[in-house]
Amino acid sequence: MGALPWLLLLLLFQEADGDSGDGVETKEVAAVLQESISLPLEIPLDEEVESIIWFSHRRLATVVPGKGGHPGTITVTDPKYQGRVSFLEPTFSLHISNLSWEDSGSYQAQVNLRTSQIFTTQHYNLHVYRRLSEPHLTVKFEISGEEGTCTMSLACSIEKAGLDVTYSWISWEDGTATAHEGSVLSTSWRPGDKTLLYTCRASNPVSNASSRPIPAGPFCAGTRAPGENTDSRT
Repeated sequence: MGALPWLLLLLLFQEADGDSGDGVETKEVAAVLQESISLPLEIPLDEEVESIIWFSHRRLATVVPGKGGHPGTITVTDPKYQGRVSFLEPTFSLHISNLSWEDSGSYQAQVNLRTSQIFTTQHYNLHVYRRLSEPHLTVKFEISGEEGTCTMSLACSIEKAGLDVTYSWISWEDGTATAHEGSVLSTSWRPGDKTLLYTCRASNPVSNASSRPIPAGPFCAGTRAPGENTDSRT
């Protein structure tokens, strides 16, 4: 069979099965654990909707809009979402409450259009994060040499932080801030130096958190003999 008959057969199959709308890009959505999120659905203004089917790993719910002022019909088919989902009119965007880690993942909305007898598909990728708590700081220092040079290592961490967390240290001197990327900062101090303040900042896609400022000098000045080292947590 030549190329043209095959092309006609393919077009007929697509016409009977619907247009999947593969050209639509996936929307990346960030949400907060145990809070709520809406996945916005775009409906063509000049089209009449027959039904909307929401999927996440499997069929989540089917929405049939009402006619003539009558309410629509909503059927939630995935037990995991029972009592936690609603559909915001007039577009029937998906609203999920009391989010859990298991709600992360891909979602699709298949919009079946009555007038044109095709369907479009909109794709989402939901990421669930925890709001960050105040960072915990660990200070390690060692005093060496006759001048009492103090070498310090400042480490910043957050309990149960989850994924996609970035850390940075901010040092303050005479009102000027300098940023240092990463969760660990190495620095030094000698008697007579200005005492710098250091603050750890952590962030993820849904929140930011900062530690209280800590001064470098008091960890070192006159507290240990040369060659001695210690740890301190704050």
